[in-house]
Amino acid sequence: MTVLFGTVEYFEREIYNYLNENQLKEISEDSLYVITSKLKKEILYDFVCDERIRLECLENLTYAISMITQNKEAVGV
Repeated sequence: MTVLFGTVEYFEREIYNYLNENQLKEISEDSLYVITSKLKKEILYDFVCDERIRLECLENLTYAISMITQNKEAVGV
């Protein structure tokens, strides 16, 4: 299945990939902050697009982070 840049699924995958690549076993607020900052910078400065799409990407990133945070709390990590 192809996951398109900017979707909630894309950002979830990117967050989990970052955690795996850096061998982080748990999701901490610090790691989420680092990942979020990196992705926001990419959206704001590297991704050339219409402003409407940029805002949609930022909203999707925020939603993906909230979903991951909720999953973390549900699991009790």
